[in-house]
Amino acid sequence: MEEKIFEGLSKFGLTAYEIKIYEVLILKGPLNSTSIVKETGIPQPRVYDLFSSMERKGFIESSFGKRKTYKAIPVSTIMEREKKWLDTYSFNLEHFVQNKRIYNQNNGSFLSLLEGNTQVTEKMASLISHTEDELILSTSYERFKELYPYIEKLSSSNVTMCIIIFKEQRQRLTEKIDGNCFIRTMSGKPVEILISDRKFCTMKIETRERKDDLALYFEEDNFIHVVSYYFNQSLWKYADIYTDQINDNCIRFRTIWLACDIIEYYLNNGAKLKSHLECYYKDDYREIDGEIVKVEKIPFVRNTFFIRSGNEEYSVGGKTSSIEKLRMLFLKINPELL
Repeated sequence: MEEKIFEGLSKFGLTAYEIKIYEVLILKGPLNSTSIVKETGIPQPRVYDLFSSMERKGFIESSFGKRKTYKAIPVSTIMEREKKWLDTYSFNLEHFVQNKRIYNQNNGSFLSLLEGNTQVTEKMASLISHTEDELILSTSYERFKELYPYIEKLSSSNVTMCIIIFKEQRQRLTEKIDGNCFIRTMSGKPVEILISDRKFCTMKIETRERKDDLALYFEEDNFIHVVSYYFNQSLWKYADIYTDQINDNCIRFRTIWLACDIIEYYLNNGAKLKSHLECYYKDDYREIDGEIVKVEKIPFVRNTFFIRSGNEEYSVGGKTSSIEKLRMLFLKINPELL
């Protein structure tokens, strides 16, 4: 690992020879060209072109005069500069794509296979980072600790988080999560599922032939519907409550069963639920502001809430529902305890 640590600089556009020069200068301090050639074994005719290239890229600087000495720019300075550039570029690119995209992300489906612990964890971390409204997650305590920095950052963005952590009874959770967060614990073999905004999903799969991690990643409404209800009926209902924490008077949902669970809790405690609903009525997109007045739940059959707007009262089911009048896409509730 130590021998290859400098190879990562190729990600910043340095060639193999330039990496050798930077490694020598950062470890041994300022040197002249003769000493650098001796230390690196780079042919003398090439070294001056390399110096010019590295100065343009911002990795070294040179002294005045004919007999120049070359010095490496500190690692922290380079990383901070590259981070600022990457943050700005990422923001601008995302903004451009959002405004210029010519297809609807909500149409169609996508399925891929994630292989190996690194790929699975990186995909889960990426989905967590890009979650806007609702995160549903079940995972081992070991992977939870890897994902914790992303979850902690997400907790400050008013996302509703529903998390199950598989752990041994003797293990204690030391990680703290703020925001609107509902955490449960379970023992036994971990079932690893992540659903982001009811649009994107990863699910770990087991095979006898392979010991390393394998997971499916998919974007498909009916698959996500099945996985979400499995999470609710087979995991969530039997998990032990660790904490239910609401730190904001605005709670957002994309998943009907989770919305109904929280709505039922508030209604049972006498709260008034002002709500904003984005939904489909048949195939027409609608937005409705009103008050949620009741919930009806039949396991494996329906999760329904009723919203009153003006003189009308509407039944609301999930995105793939065929029973209720409206199909929920997004719900925001503002509980007022009386």
